[in-house]
Amino acid sequence: MLVMKLKKTRKERKCYSCKSLINKGDLYGQKSIALGEKVDGESETFDGINVVINYMRIPVSMCQCCLENK
Repeated sequence: MLVMKLKKTRKERKCYSCKSLINKGDLYGQKSIALGEKVDGESETFDGINVVINYMRIPVSMCQCCLENK
């Protein structure tokens, strides 16, 4: 069983999973999600503009209920 460390929020947040409001003082956790593809540095050309596609992970806030149910 994976145990997530919960923190007490000092500002109002929104849960990434259920979109509910996490009020100031409530417990919440953070989970990182992936943006982009796993292929790092791949480039494509759109209308003469060269675009480099990168992969990155960002942390998102989740409420205590969503973290316990996953």
